[in-house]
Amino acid sequence: MPAARVVPINSSWTFSVVASGAGVRYQWRRNAQPIAGATSAQYTVRPTAMTDGGPIDVVVSNTAGSVTSPAVDLRVVTENGPWRNGLRIAASSSPTAFGGFTSWVPQAGVVSLAALPGGRVIGVFQWFPFDDLESFDRVAVVFSSDSGRSWSAPRRIVVQGFPDTLQRPFDPTITVTADGRLRLYYTSSRVDGGRASGTNGFYSAISTDGVTYTFEPGARFMTSRSTVDCAVVRWNSQWHLVSPVGAPDEGGYHAVSSDGLTFTRLPDISTRGTPFNVLGNLTIVNGAMRFYGSSPQGVWYADYAPTAGWNAPTLLNGVMGGDPAIVEAAPGRWLLVVTQ
Repeated sequence: MPAARVVPINSSWTFSVVASGAGVRYQWRRNAQPIAGATSAQYTVRPTAMTDGGPIDVVVSNTAGSVTSPAVDLRVVTENGPWRNGLRIAASSSPTAFGGFTSWVPQAGVVSLAALPGGRVIGVFQWFPFDDLESFDRVAVVFSSDSGRSWSAPRRIVVQGFPDTLQRPFDPTITVTADGRLRLYYTSSRVDGGRASGTNGFYSAISTDGVTYTFEPGARFMTSRSTVDCAVVRWNSQWHLVSPVGAPDEGGYHAVSSDGLTFTRLPDISTRGTPFNVLGNLTIVNGAMRFYGSSPQGVWYADYAPTAGWNAPTLLNGVMGGDPAIVEAAPGRWLLVVTQ
């Protein structure tokens, strides 16, 4: 039987069906209407507009009668989007020197990592698999039980109790609470008539297994301007949240919380006159809080001290890629993932 598929504009995909019997004829349909010339066991689509999508089925017939396959969705997306990128990973004994990146998860971005007890690591990201419509542009999770040497297949997360008044979660950040649970922070906004409206803010959900989460009511952090892709870490008994204000030279928000739920805004992170974008992730390096971000010149990092604030950015020489995520998966074993 045909299977549902996401196909970008100006790309192609072939639907197929297997039938037996004498004198079999085929007629592929879109929106229950015959498609001219689509009269074989295979039908290749090459959309040129977003309107080329819709339910696809095939009528198979011969002199004995006809049968219609269940309709499957053809979802058309723009030619260029985050599904053109993938995640690449490297390991190092140092948090400031990485090389030898390899493909980790294709068609994914906006990654976050966290270390768990016993050499386990969890990774979350926005996932865009063309062969799984329910998981396309949704948050997915992977696990490692050997400090990031091997990984499970991606799985779409589930957020129980998620209100229909909010847009589906995106741009995830994974953190570990003091009692060992997993808290997922993500971007969302109000929806009106099924469409996102209003200002983006950050929300959260809590989990014991990293796959099934429970929605935590209310927004964690929101300003008068929309913002996306927060980074969060628990450090020195406080939760720290960082996110971009807007354009790269507008800097970033910085907020703190005692419980991970109610955040208070601190002075913004200044990037005025620099190419450094506050899109990335927070981690702990030798007891200090460090942010890794992206820029046209490559990945950069800066440390934070409560008395001195943020120090000057330092480029991670030779490492290019967007929205970096880093974690110490085991003592002396660092993992860095970038979007490319």
